[in-house]
Amino acid sequence: MDIFNLIKIITAALTVIISFTVGFRVFRLNPGNLLNKWFTLFFISSSLGFLTYTFYHLILNNSQIIIPMMITAQIFFNFICISLMMTVFILEKYEKVAMSLKYLGSMMLLFFIMSVGYFIWTPELDMVRYAQDIVDTNTPPEWFIFITLVRTALSIYVVYKYALITRKIGEETKKRVQWFFIGIIFAVIGMFINLMGGFLRSITIEIFALIAIDIATIAIFKGFLIK
Repeated sequence: MDIFNLIKIITAALTVIISFTVGFRVFRLNPGNLLNKWFTLFFISSSLGFLTYTFYHLILNNSQIIIPMMITAQIFFNFICISLMMTVFILEKYEKVAMSLKYLGSMMLLFFIMSVGYFIWTPELDMVRYAQDIVDTNTPPEWFIFITLVRTALSIYVVYKYALITRKIGEETKKRVQWFFIGIIFAVIGMFINLMGGFLRSITIEIFALIAIDIATIAIFKGFLIK
């Protein structure tokens, strides 16, 4: 196996462990808090996404199951954006309002659209690189552009909203939200770098994306530890 591909798989595996551990800890800190629940879903979606991502990059003797696993990973990645959007609604609105049809319902509809497209514009496995023991998938350009634009728009909105929340919030919780903001910045940077890595088909860039996501996870967890 190519050394950079091996490093990417190891980094992804570390991301799985870090995200799952932090998600479990965040939930245990306050199981009844809705914000904790949505951040837990954010971490668990990241963990499961990269777990599936890691597994299908290790499959070098059964090309038939790689694309279904790749689509599964992308569905988890889609839910990362949805989870972050819900944390914004919870911080800005009352919990009942955030969980209403207007907000939660619209996010679930968007999640459905973002996910079902992978079954219409189905990615393909690069068989030339697969013969070289490198798992590389190609998403149809029209769907890749659409999903990239949606994820980018959601990410920019989340960053913008957290910037506003950080300015408006009281001093007693400001430090906590600032750590959330730092973490989300790194999460968005990681998502952008990962998209760039997929577009340029660069394993090295994808490794840096995983590192940024690990930093994001730790920063957000730091926010939850602040009393």
